[in-house]
Amino acid sequence: MENLQQENVQKIKAFMTKWFEHFDNLDENSFFLQYLSEDVKMKFPGNDLFIGQEEFSNWFTESKNNLINKTTHHISDIQITETAKDKFDITFKVRYIAEMKDNKIDMNVKEDWKLIWHEETDIPVITEYLVS
Repeated sequence: MENLQQENVQKIKAFMTKWFEHFDNLDENSFFLQYLSEDVKMKFPGNDLFIGQEEFSNWFTESKNNLINKTTHHISDIQITETAKDKFDITFKVRYIAEMKDNKIDMNVKEDWKLIWHEETDIPVITEYLVS
């Protein structure tokens, strides 16, 4: 059982690394949509809670249009809890650095994700993504 838990933790951490690499490189929205549930709940600083892939896509497109360069996410203090089979609560800290058209951002935030790892497809799907 412990090996399985450790394997899950490693898979999730590898996914998180890949996710933020693509975020930092301002990748195409389609990369992210494959990992978001249809009714994903998302909240970012300065924005109201929004639900669904389309609202994420709108938010990310607008964000990319306001950025001058790539961004940087430094992740730390990752805590992963399996709440049910293949369902995980993930909490971690992020230092986010970005240069926008009208200002520079260098802030520390806390992220809370709810993620399901689909056994058949071996793909993670984020159902909740809250940044505070």
